[in-house]
Amino acid sequence: MIDFEAKFGAYLHDYKKEKAMSDEALDEVAPELYLEWLESKMSWLDNKSPVDHFKAFDAPALIEQLGGYIISDITLPGVLLNEIADTKEQTYPFLLTLLKTYGGDKSDIVKQTFIRLIEEMDMAHPYEYYIEVIANADEKSDFVEACAQELKNSGEDYVEQMIVEFEQAKNTYVSDCFLDILCDISFDENVYQIALEKFLYSDSNNSFYASCLGKLGNANAISYLEEALRNEDTGYYDYMAIKNALEELGGEVTIDRDFSGDSDYESLKKLEE
Repeated sequence: MIDFEAKFGAYLHDYKKEKAMSDEALDEVAPELYLEWLESKMSWLDNKSPVDHFKAFDAPALIEQLGGYIISDITLPGVLLNEIADTKEQTYPFLLTLLKTYGGDKSDIVKQTFIRLIEEMDMAHPYEYYIEVIANADEKSDFVEACAQELKNSGEDYVEQMIVEFEQAKNTYVSDCFLDILCDISFDENVYQIALEKFLYSDSNNSFYASCLGKLGNANAISYLEEALRNEDTGYYDYMAIKNALEELGGEVTIDRDFSGDSDYESLKKLEE
């Protein structure tokens, strides 16, 4: 893997020395120098420019290079990403296949990068695969969260499928993950009832379920949120989340509580002193 960032850094070092420039002066011209450098032929690239270097790679080789850079912790060259995007009709199928099948080194990081690239290329996301990833998750991970984030943009076509997965969830993280996605997509009466039941009958995570009700926008939840605010057992952290949800739904908070002695309240108070 060629470290293009290091190569350009060395070029800037020599340029600064040759021109006897200050750091400030170099910073001003660096962007323009970079564009010129990208178009310049380099001996270490067999007399090709950085821009032209990756044009010689076919689609599978470009994706292989992409994975290699991620695994090696070398900064991804912009010229590589540009070439993958410019040839997206050819590179997308290979990107999609590897996203679904890769299980090697730094799998989560590699796959997160693939997801971001699919989004930047404006190509179709494999939403059913993302649902499968979340449904099989044993715990929270950055890759699972990346799948969840993209599913929030999937529209209504997958709502019923995600409700089924929510009902069959293998653990609390999976069920909460699907609920969070569903509440971000659009209002659905079934989703509202699920979020309301979770808020009313769960022994923990009430702040999260309150935020779900707030996002869904059903004003019928206001009375339940107000009742929770009046409950003396509602701690400061949950109180603030419930208050925010209530206000998001157009409700007015008239319930004043003294949280002296509450651990969350006291910790925040110390930070503000």
